[in-house]
Amino acid sequence: MFIPIKNLLPKVVKNSGFSRQIEAAQVAEKFNEIIVKMFGRSVLKKARVMHLKDKVLAVKCLSSVLVQEIYLREKKIINELNKKFGKEVVSKIKFRM
Repeated sequence: MFIPIKNLLPKVVKNSGFSRQIEAAQVAEKFNEIIVKMFGRSVLKKARVMHLKDKVLAVKCLSSVLVQEIYLREKKIINELNKKFGKEVVSKIKFRM
């Protein structure tokens, strides 16, 4: 009996440990979409997701003003991310300069 690849691939990814890395990349991509919608495309030159670890999203910003702007909208950003994934993937955003 043959098993379709679309059924097999998620199991292989989950068992290999790549699922967390894939989820982190998806969170970073969605974060970028959200901040572009809020601040415009030029923000991508000033803010970058560094990593996602233990539900804390680390974001590197080149501007303290941008840190403040993102911080003020942190709850909205987190809610949108969690809503997109249907579970709590981010509980806090941590900023680095």
